Amino acid sequence: MLQKPSKKNIFPSDMMSLERMGCRYPSRLSFSRSMLRRMIKENWCVNRVRFQLDKEGYGYAIYEIKTPKQLYSLICFSQYIDESERSDRVIAEKWDTSYALLIGKISTKDFERLKTNIPLQEAGRNSSKELVISRANKSVRLFEKVVCSLSKGLQPAIRDINDVGYLLRTTAVYGSGKFGLSDFMRTEKVTHFNQPFRAEMLAVYLVREFSVHLVEHIAFHRNPKKAVKLKKNIKQHLGIGNSTGLGMAPFVIKHPKLIHKWIYQFENALNKIKQIKSIENNRFEKYLILLLKAQTYLSEVLTYDKLQKEKNKKSYKDIKKIIKFCKIIKNKSPASFNWNDIITFAKINVCFDVQEIVKVQILELYPNITDPLAEDMSISDDLFIDSESTVDELKQLIIKNYNWAININFNKKVNTYLFWYVSEEKLEPRLGERYNEPGASLEQPLGIGKMVNDLYKFINNQDKQILSLTIAEFLLLYPEYRGIVRRIQTLANYKYGEIRDNILAKTVRPINMLRFKLSFFGASRYDPKSDRWVRVSFFPGAPFYHDLNRNSVEEWGFATMNSYH
Repeated sequence: MLQKPSKKNIFPSDMMSLERMGCRYPSRLSFSRSMLRRMIKENWCVNRVRFQLDKEGYGYAIYEIKTPKQLYSLICFSQYIDESERSDRVIAEKWDTSYALLIGKISTKDFERLKTNIPLQEAGRNSSKELVISRANKSVRLFEKVVCSLSKGLQPAIRDINDVGYLLRTTAVYGSGKFGLSDFMRTEKVTHFNQPFRAEMLAVYLVREFSVHLVEHIAFHRNPKKAVKLKKNIKQHLGIGNSTGLGMAPFVIKHPKLIHKWIYQFENALNKIKQIKSIENNRFEKYLILLLKAQTYLSEVLTYDKLQKEKNKKSYKDIKKIIKFCKIIKNKSPASFNWNDIITFAKINVCFDVQEIVKVQILELYPNITDPLAEDMSISDDLFIDSESTVDELKQLIIKNYNWAININFNKKVNTYLFWYVSEEKLEPRLGERYNEPGASLEQPLGIGKMVNDLYKFINNQDKQILSLTIAEFLLLYPEYRGIVRRIQTLANYKYGEIRDNILAKTVRPINMLRFKLSFFGASRYDPKSDRWVRVSFFPGAPFYHDLNRNSVEEWGFATMNSYH
């Protein structure tokens, strides 16, 4: 007889530990998913209005996006670069393609300015009319292979598509005020993009569209009589690649209230679903199909990273455990169980990755609960100081919310081994080794655990009378603690806002922060290249614009090679 898991065996897991953060998957709340739903709901119209490419695919294209509120334009530049100039590194100065998403139509004056500046990316001059700039390189392994196949009248093998996943790979997608672009405070007021990273996701989605138009155009001009276009099932398995490094990691630390909001909404959706007393048969059948799809995805996704291979292998086996448990429930009666029983079983029996898969696939079943929350993923980043509270109250807050930090021994070199700084050349975050490299004097204040630990030790080492001081009095005497005091007080009621790990430790894997943020963007097919940068894919399995409708916009996550038949 099947027994429900006993709650006394469940140990609370910390969602904001780096290990767990590095196991997250995209969900219905991810910005790429919610952006496509918005396009359908408001009947956005996308038109390719210019396509001025030569036979080799060099030139420019313009796509216009008409919405109920206003019109936007994406301009795409394609240029020849030498093989030796193609690089994913941020220090690169040339790319195969470059892009800008901007408000309104592109005038002749706009075009001349964009033509000069957008291929330069960071080195160019941008206006607040531009919302996003990006650049992408051709996949060395796949782009030419697809051109060659199409030009001969053949379709590329879907296995080849699956092994790489994209024709073009972005090396940066900049928005939110960077390099002179429209900042988010302005963007959310004057555009449709009132949720984080929606504009960036629209740009990436249309770059994917352009990647197919580009490869088909080159194939046609190579052999006009025989060339064919990509078949729908082959095309839809393509995503747009992305190469992401350390530049993304500090965001998770610098925007704690926003990070809390993302996790809170995810947990909010789950908690609403957990209240449903029993599982309907048809929904349960659908859930089993979704689990099998995730398992197939794990068997198909290709990575060369040893640790990621092991994670995927372990996850594949652990999904079997969940499916087996679900089949026992099915034979008994889903109506006598609820979703919390399955989540609880997963907490005890499977790895973090599969615990996350269990949750995101449950969210798929309840769009009426989840989707409205995806329209409320933004929050002010303002921090405050409660000047009237006392130092003793501050100390109690530290003990309550930062126990993980005050128990770390920062006298050990392994716990202060790394330091974060910003490179002078590209203004990008970097990691240095404190005891082996120069530059620690340029350290950025990102080691929250150590900052809290230092403050706590300082308070404990003072006369007890310090505890009766107000925060205003304390900071007049010790202004150097102003930043960390403000953070501690502000986040008192934002339990998901802080990474509960020491990011200065020698053992830290920054890639966990990257994967955490990328999961909320909607990235999949994680392929780490080190513990500091990763390749992923956006929109694999998603319908292209002309196939986008209310049915196709659903459930394209965990794309597999047989998803489109």
